[in-house]
Amino acid sequence: MGSPKHSAADYWQNLKITSDDLQKLTSFLFEKEEPYTLDGLVQVLVAHRMETLALEAELQAEEAGQLYYPRNTYPVGAKLIFPELDWKTGVVTAERAGNNPDLGSFTVSSVLIDGQQQDFATNLESHPLNESNYQQLGADKQDAETILQVYGPEIKARLKSALSNQKELIRIGYTWFPKSLLMDIGKGELNLAEAILDGQAGGPMPIGELLSQLEIVTDDENKKLAEFSLNYALQEDPRFDEVGTSGQFSWFLKRLEPASVLDVPAYLRLSVSPASLDGFSEEAKKIFSSLDDEQAFDETDFDEAKRANRASVVLTYPHWRTGSLPITPSTFQVFPSALETSHVRIVFKDEQTGVRIPAWVVRQGKYVIGLKDWYEDQNLIPGSIVEIGATSEADVITIKPEKKRSNKEWIKTVLVGADGGIVFALLRQSISAGFNERMAIAIPDVAGLDEVWKQREGKNINLKTDLIRMMNELSKLNNQRHVHFMDLYAAMNVIRRTPPQNLLQLLGEGAEFAHVGDFYFHLVENN
Repeated sequence: MGSPKHSAADYWQNLKITSDDLQKLTSFLFEKEEPYTLDGLVQVLVAHRMETLALEAELQAEEAGQLYYPRNTYPVGAKLIFPELDWKTGVVTAERAGNNPDLGSFTVSSVLIDGQQQDFATNLESHPLNESNYQQLGADKQDAETILQVYGPEIKARLKSALSNQKELIRIGYTWFPKSLLMDIGKGELNLAEAILDGQAGGPMPIGELLSQLEIVTDDENKKLAEFSLNYALQEDPRFDEVGTSGQFSWFLKRLEPASVLDVPAYLRLSVSPASLDGFSEEAKKIFSSLDDEQAFDETDFDEAKRANRASVVLTYPHWRTGSLPITPSTFQVFPSALETSHVRIVFKDEQTGVRIPAWVVRQGKYVIGLKDWYEDQNLIPGSIVEIGATSEADVITIKPEKKRSNKEWIKTVLVGADGGIVFALLRQSISAGFNERMAIAIPDVAGLDEVWKQREGKNINLKTDLIRMMNELSKLNNQRHVHFMDLYAAMNVIRRTPPQNLLQLLGEGAEFAHVGDFYFHLVENN
C-alpha cells in the first residue's frame, strides 16, 4: 500500500454532485426548516463528504490490516502492513518468546509475506521503528476550512448546476428551500401586495416591510420561512419585479416601472449589430475601452468578483440625451450586483449637494438610467466626464462631474439646418465640467436634433453612407483634412447609435478610407 486510494487534491478537484448528495441536502433543509444560502449548502456538502471519506478510510484500514510497530502485540491471523518493506502485507501465522538478553523480554511473530515466512519482533517497547509516523489511508485529507478555501468556488459552481436541474428544492436569490415546506401565499395576499405597492407609486419595498403590511403572522423562528415563501410567490407572479441588490429583496410593480427600464430607449437602440471583437489589435481594443461604449466589451470582461470604489465615464450623445450611464467593465465594478434581477433600483447621491436621484440599473441593456435632469442641472454636454463612487450602502452611488472652472472653450458644435442637414463647426461654448477633447460636442438645438432622429427612424440608412458624410463634415475642421477615430465615433453617435468596432471595421475595409497612422483617417479623393 504505497498511497491512499485517492488523494485529497484529486478527490475535491474532480468532485461530482450525486443524487445521494442532493438527498442529504434536502434532508438537512427539511430538518432545519429554514432557507440556506448556496455557500451554506456547500459547507454541509463538504462536511457530508468528509464523513463519508472517514468511514471509507476506516473500512479500508480494517480490510488492509494494522501497521506493524515493534511495540504492539498481534494475534495469530492478524493482517499486518509493513511500511519499511514497501508497504507489503502479511498474515501472522505463529508467535514465540524472543531470546536476546540485550533486548529484554519480547515476542517473535512469524508472518507469511508473499508466500514466505518472516520473523518480526513484537511486544518490544524500545525500538526506533516505534517512533515512525507512517502515512495511513486517508491521512492526506484536509480540514473543511482548507477545502472550502482551495476548492470551494469549483464545488459551489457544480452544486449550483446540480441544484438547478432538480425540482424538489427551489431557489430565491442565493437561498434554497424545499418547495413542499413553503407557506401558502394565496391570490388574496398577492392582490393585497399589489395594492400596497400601488399606493407607494410602485415601490420599491423591502420584503420585510411588505410582509409586515400584509399582516402575515410570524415569529422569530419562521420569519425567514415566511419571507422566502412570499418572495417565491411574488417571483412567480408576473405583476411583480424584484429590484434589490444582491442579498436584499425589494419589490416593485412592473406596470409602474419607467418605460426606459422596461424597453431600451430610442437613443440607445443600436443601428447595427455589434461586430465581433475578434481580430482587432490590442491597440484597437484599448481605444475602444477609452470610449466607454458598453457594446465594445465581451462578456468575459465583466468580472462579478471584482469590485471598485470609483470609476469615471465619458458621456456619448446617446447616453447624454437619454440621461443614462453605460455599464462597462469599470462601472460594473462600482454599480451594485444582483444574482438574477434584470432591474436594480438604486439611488445616485450628488457628492456636492447631497441631492438623491432615483435611478435604475438595467443589466440586460447594459445601462443605468435616471440622470437626465441632473445632466441638465450640471450643464453637461456629450464628452463631459462623470465620476461615480461606491458607498457603504450597496444601492447608493455617489456622482459628480469632473471638476473644471467654468469658461469658454472651442468645441465641435452641431448645427441643424432647416432641411435637417447636420453641420459641424468649431465654436466657443461655455463649459462647466471636465471633458474629453476629442469626444466633446455642443448641442445648442436639442429639439432640432431630435427631429433628425425621428426623420431617420425606420429608413435603414447605410452605415457607410453616413460614415462618408461624417468624414466629409469633420475633415473641414482642420487643414490636413484628417479625422481621428475617436472624433468620428463621437460624431457618428450624434445621429445614430453605433458601436466603435463597427466603425473601425468599416474604415479598415472600405476603399473610400485611408489610414494615415495613429488612428487618423482620410477620405480618398474622388469618393
